[in-house]
Amino acid sequence: MMFTSQGLRGFARPKLALFAALMVAGPTLTLSVAGCAQGPRMQAPFTLADPSARHPIQVGEGEAILDIAAPRGTRGLSGTQWSRLYGYLSNYHELGTGGLVIRTPSGSSNQAAAKRVYNDVRHAMRRSGISPRSVRVEPYYANGDPAAPVRLSYMEFRAKGPDCPDWSENVSRNPANLPMPNMGCATQKNLAAMIADPQDLLSPRPEAPRPGERRDTVWGKYVKGEPTGAKWAPQDKPLPERALTSESAVGN
Repeated sequence: MMFTSQGLRGFARPKLALFAALMVAGPTLTLSVAGCAQGPRMQAPFTLADPSARHPIQVGEGEAILDIAAPRGTRGLSGTQWSRLYGYLSNYHELGTGGLVIRTPSGSSNQAAAKRVYNDVRHAMRRSGISPRSVRVEPYYANGDPAAPVRLSYMEFRAKGPDCPDWSENVSRNPANLPMPNMGCATQKNLAAMIADPQDLLSPRPEAPRPGERRDTVWGKYVKGEPTGAKWAPQDKPLPERALTSESAVGN
């Protein structure tokens, strides 16, 4: 089958027109494709699989404050105030990262009552085992406030969970098999709210010293050539099947 030059030109013209159209629209198409690939899933840190890296918990220091009311005429702390104070001092023992600060009002009409409250606070600190060297007392100007409180404060670590606001993406279609933007965010937020000591997120706690009583007992048996394993039953009864091999060997 043969084509004339006229027929060849007529056959090639549509392809050339399409090629020219693609060349003109090339930058626009490239931008469109790139825009599709730059969705939330394709942006760091959403491409990371570790929730702690995708949605980190922020740990920083904050001030824990306890205001103790000292109205005029009060003779000291009430029963409820004693309970709150001891709970606060217990938290200071566990979570405090520095000294304890006590601020007493100055220039107010309840200074005498605040003085009696302050004396009770000192008594509670002594009973809680807080050294006076770790306590700083500072007056503050109350500007005539008749109900100026005695304020206790210390610094502690606090954990702030991530925000989880991005629910914009349709997670039913995921051709790239990448985690959705909010994956693991709620777990991290709940962990930040529930953790007892945020310092545990920064570094592990030191190991407690091991008890030496059992170590001495086992070593003494080893020196004497006796079995070092614990017995699972009294001596006058047979050992169960889970008995240690050394005990079974002695029994045989």
